[in-house]
Amino acid sequence: MKISEIKMFRIFIILCTALVSVNVYAEKKMTKNDAIDVICGGIGEYAKSVMTSRQLGENIANNIAVLNKQKNMEEPIKSYHREIIYEAYREPKWSTKENQDNAITEFSNKMYMTCADAFQKELAGLE
Repeated sequence: MKISEIKMFRIFIILCTALVSVNVYAEKKMTKNDAIDVICGGIGEYAKSVMTSRQLGENIANNIAVLNKQKNMEEPIKSYHREIIYEAYREPKWSTKENQDNAITEFSNKMYMTCADAFQKELAGLE
């Protein structure tokens, strides 16, 4: 991850940590791992949709335009989603279906694990 991506991810983690602490733990009595699975699962799914778009040859500007239309999304989260788009478009567009599917799965898994690793560190003291 580049320095700017790390900074944006840190902002995202701080915001989500506050949301997890207040909403998830208080309302549903979820464990830390349950909360990570919910949040990072959403990140993984978003990354999957972005990389799918990338592998289908969609223009990056279209993905950014869709993101910018999200009026109810907090700016740190929107910025993190923008970084996911940028990261997806740094990856090559593959010509075979097998390679495209592999790129989609690997990118989704990478974004999920990046999120999960960061949350494990941030929420280390919580049960």
